[in-house]
Amino acid sequence: MTRTAPAIKGNDPSSSYLSIQKAFRILERLASAGAPQGVTEISAALELEKSSISRLLKSLSELGYVVQGARRGQYQVSAKLVTLAQQYLGGDRLAREAGPVLRELALNARSSAHLAVLVRGEMVIVAKESSPGLIQIATRVGGGAPLHASAMGKILLAGMPPEELDAFLARPLPRFTDKTITDSRKLRKAIDEIRRRGHSFECEEEHAGVGCIGAPVVDPHGRWIAAMSIAGPLKGTTFRLDAGHVRLVTDKAAELSRLVGSEAGA
Repeated sequence: MTRTAPAIKGNDPSSSYLSIQKAFRILERLASAGAPQGVTEISAALELEKSSISRLLKSLSELGYVVQGARRGQYQVSAKLVTLAQQYLGGDRLAREAGPVLRELALNARSSAHLAVLVRGEMVIVAKESSPGLIQIATRVGGGAPLHASAMGKILLAGMPPEELDAFLARPLPRFTDKTITDSRKLRKAIDEIRRRGHSFECEEEHAGVGCIGAPVVDPHGRWIAAMSIAGPLKGTTFRLDAGHVRLVTDKAAELSRLVGSEAGA
């Protein structure tokens, strides 16, 4: 009688997938925490077993993607992740072409200029040029902002397929200030208006005293594939939510759209 060998859990594709998923959740948690984290903290935040967290941290450490923090038993992401980010930024045509465009935009607008895309339903800033002025806003490449409470986020929502937008609007919309839009019907109406006029505003919806203007980067098929913005303090600088600044960002978004389109067709 032929006996079938028992399945090895480590070779189970579904088990491998779950392990990879957990490993990336750990990396994301460490990257967003802002300080080294221990197994207990990570386990509580991700609602995963401590044994699983400990095993995956050991593997990530052996691969060089996490390192021990100053205190024993705590971990943080390593500089090796920077290599992956640089490879992406160097190879992605949007990010590559955006650099000179954002530099000129930031200089002309006297404000910080950004380019963001959607990654699994969340905004990720893939390029940034800081304002030439002394007063800066706190944003970074790799970071993001709430879609419903930012100018770039509203542009990205306006470019979403209808079913994805419906799913987003079915979720609760967190309030950050008294100006945050938390009513899904009002947000849908605002998104429809953004599609018509081709740009978006955000006025103190995430942070008091900060405003933003967004415009879409469009591919050769007319799809809104990214969002460009200028942002800055509404007092103490020359940045304003006015027609002149709208023209600056929409012109540069159109320029980047042409650059991406010409490269795609080359």
